[in-house]
Amino acid sequence: MPTDRGGLVEAGCDAMVDLEQTLLRKTKAGYVNGTPLQLALREMQHHLTAPRALTGMAAAVVVLTISGPFNTLSQFDTPHRLLYWLVIVVLTYVLSQGMATLALALLAGRVSALPARIAIATLVSSVPSWLVVWLTTLVVTGGHPDVDPVRLWFYCLAIALAIVAMLVVMARTEPVAAPAEPSAPAILERLPHPQRGQLSHISVSDHYVDVVTDKGTTLVLMRLGDAMRETAPVKGVQIHRSHWVALDAVAKVTRSEGRPMVEMRNGTRLPISRGFIEKAKAAGLLVV
Repeated sequence: MPTDRGGLVEAGCDAMVDLEQTLLRKTKAGYVNGTPLQLALREMQHHLTAPRALTGMAAAVVVLTISGPFNTLSQFDTPHRLLYWLVIVVLTYVLSQGMATLALALLAGRVSALPARIAIATLVSSVPSWLVVWLTTLVVTGGHPDVDPVRLWFYCLAIALAIVAMLVVMARTEPVAAPAEPSAPAILERLPHPQRGQLSHISVSDHYVDVVTDKGTTLVLMRLGDAMRETAPVKGVQIHRSHWVALDAVAKVTRSEGRPMVEMRNGTRLPISRGFIEKAKAAGLLVV
């Protein structure tokens, strides 16, 4: 084994960083078009910054540095052993996790049996971790590793299985976000609580407006234009200089003495003035 272990470890670090950058460059061209690849790359990025992932990797590095498996306790002093396991843990975890995410996403629509998907994803994701460990070990030992590559692959297979199982469990236990409730129109905040309901229409009354809901009518001191701006997100239309109606509250459009009228669900009838007929039509009201 070469005596300049510090230089060899540094060379191993550079080699592993180059390997990761090469893999990312090769996949970058398909990043935009490949949805599973996008997911895998996003997950790799996430796990390089997520506090839990970083804490787990740090703990693994400390344990491996202290225990010194694969004869690293006798081969390296503490600083070099820490650097060796730092390279191994970070690259194997991130690359294996990325490959596992990619494999599971690609297999989701092609392999129906979950055990088969897990087995295939485990095999696929074990490859990058084995390559990282084996190539790093070759570099730092000067081409004379003290570990059997097949035995090493079985260790990597076990790690890959744990990562795949973790991803499957997380996907199955992740809570489904409930659909967001539509926000209530701001104008309802001006009404007493008993009158706050589904908005029906707003009509001018001197310097006030009558705000009508399915729970009653309230007189509010404001201009019609300001009141209409506070009706969002309720869809509605102004049908007269003195009237605004919520489209969902319209029962039908009729005529009375030749004039188009809107009949609301609560029975109120409101005129559509000539100047607002086109707006009423554009909003979907069938003006007869």
